[in-house]
Amino acid sequence: MTLRADLLRAGQRARSRYNPSMYRIAVIALVVVFVGLQYRLWVADGGWSEVHRLSQQRAELEARNARASNRNAALQAEIDDLKSGEQATEGRARSDIGMIRKDESFFLTVAPPGRNETSAEKDRQAAR
Repeated sequence: MTLRADLLRAGQRARSRYNPSMYRIAVIALVVVFVGLQYRLWVADGGWSEVHRLSQQRAELEARNARASNRNAALQAEIDDLKSGEQATEGRARSDIGMIRKDESFFLTVAPPGRNETSAEKDRQAAR
């Protein structure tokens, strides 16, 4: 007979082959490993927080690129218009440098003293 059967006959409780304190140590070690992996997942470099930050940065860059693309398209349209016709060139010269034709008369309006520049600019725009 075995030692286990002898102990059971004697009224003593049989000792387990496994130590309960070893189970506790193993569970604690597994919990520590799990917490360490969770830390790496949520907080460390390459974790979810960095993924979220990079996705926000990507969205900002896409918005800036869209605005720049719209601006570039408008500038390209203006360039094409200036290359193709005289009216666009003439209009640009009139507005930017104040060009007048030979048969036109030029009238300069001066704002009365005390008026600010923005209202004088509005009057000038209205006269065109």
